[in-house]
Amino acid sequence: MAAIVAMAAAGCTKYIPFYRDGGNTENSSRPGGGQGGGGQQGGETVSLKERTDWSINYQGRADFKEDDGSVSRVESFQLNYTGNNLFIIRVFTDEDFKTYYGSDVKALIEGEIKDLNTIAQNDNIEFAKLNNLFDNGVKTLYTDIMLHGKYNAFIIEVTSAGKATYNYCRTSIEVVQEAATPAYSSWLGVWNISDKYVGYDIEVTALENNYLYRVDGWETGNAAGSVQMNQDDDWIEARFMNFDGSLSFFIQFLASYENYENLGDVDYMFVGTYVESTGEKVDDYEGWEVAWATKDEDGNVVLNGGNTEFTVNGVTYKPHYNTMRYSLYSYKENGWVHFHDALPTFTEANGWKVPMVRTKGVIEEDRTPVHTKNYLRRTQPKVHVEKKERSSE
Repeated sequence: MAAIVAMAAAGCTKYIPFYRDGGNTENSSRPGGGQGGGGQQGGETVSLKERTDWSINYQGRADFKEDDGSVSRVESFQLNYTGNNLFIIRVFTDEDFKTYYGSDVKALIEGEIKDLNTIAQNDNIEFAKLNNLFDNGVKTLYTDIMLHGKYNAFIIEVTSAGKATYNYCRTSIEVVQEAATPAYSSWLGVWNISDKYVGYDIEVTALENNYLYRVDGWETGNAAGSVQMNQDDDWIEARFMNFDGSLSFFIQFLASYENYENLGDVDYMFVGTYVESTGEKVDDYEGWEVAWATKDEDGNVVLNGGNTEFTVNGVTYKPHYNTMRYSLYSYKENGWVHFHDALPTFTEANGWKVPMVRTKGVIEEDRTPVHTKNYLRRTQPKVHVEKKERSSE
C-alpha cells in the first residue's frame, strides 16, 4: 500500500511525501483492516456509491519545485472531486487490497476512516484539521516516488465530523520503472562498513531504479551475535540522491507489533543515535538522514555521519549521530530497546566518517526471514517521522 499524508498546500496543488504506513513498502501489513464493520453507521444500513463523475488520474513522474528552490522528482496525479465534503486518497496493489481488506471497498472505507479518527483522538485535534484530508479545491496531487507496479487508487469521501459517506471512486493505475542510470547502478552490490572495531557487510539491491534501494545485512552476521529481530522487516530502504550521486540512509518506521515478547506493544524503527553532553545516548526518530555515502575522485568511499537539530529554551543544538541502528520502542517500558551495541561508530576524531569498501562475491549467510512468533501488527505507527532532508543547493 502507498499511504498518502498531506504536508503542504499551495493553491490547488498538494505535495505528499512518501510515507510507509505499517512497514517496508514491499511487506507492509495492516492487520484487521477488513474488520471495519458490517455496513452500519449510526444504526442505519448504508450502501456504497461509486461516483463515475469523480476521478483520480495518474500523470506519471514530474519535477516539483520545493519552497527552498530545490527540485524533487515526484509522482503526479490529477483529481476531479465535485462533492462538498472532504476526501482521502488511498492507493493499493490488488494483492494488498485483498490481503488487508479482502478486496472489500466498504471495509476499506470504514477501516481507513476509523484509523483517521483514532489519530485525531490520540493527537487531540479536530478531525477536519488532520493534514491528510483534501477538499474540492485540490486538483493536482504530488507524491514521492512510488514503486513500479499496478495499483488501485481510491478517492474516499468523508464528512468534516469524520463520518463515512460511502461515496468513492476507484481507478486502476500503473507506475512504470525507469531504466537504471550508471550512477544509480554504481551503488548496487556488497559493501563492508567498518570502523576497524566492528563492521557489517550490507547488500544493496534495486528497489526502484534511480530512486530507492533495499539494504540487507545491517546488524546481521557474526558481528551482530545471535540477537536479531528475525522478521520480514529486517531490511531498510536507502535513497539515491540525484543531485550529488550519494547513497542516503535515513530514519524510518518499519512496523508496529502488539505483545512483542515481554515488551508489550512496540514500534520497530531504524534510528540515528547521538550522545548528549551528559554522556547519555539518545535515539532520534524525528530527524531524517542518519548518514550518506560518497565517493572521491580516486574511487574511495566513506559513510558520512549526519546530524540532527533541535531547540531547547531558545538554544538550537545540532549534534552529530554517532551511529545508526535498529530500535524497538516499548510502550510498556516507555523506552528504547536495542538488539546489541556492536555497531560502527562515527567519531569526531575520524571526521564523523566510516570507511565503506565494496567486497567481492555475495554474502553467504542466509537472510531468509525467520518468524519466531506471529506478532500482530497495528495499523498505524504511534510516532510519525519528520523529514529533514539535505538540500540539493
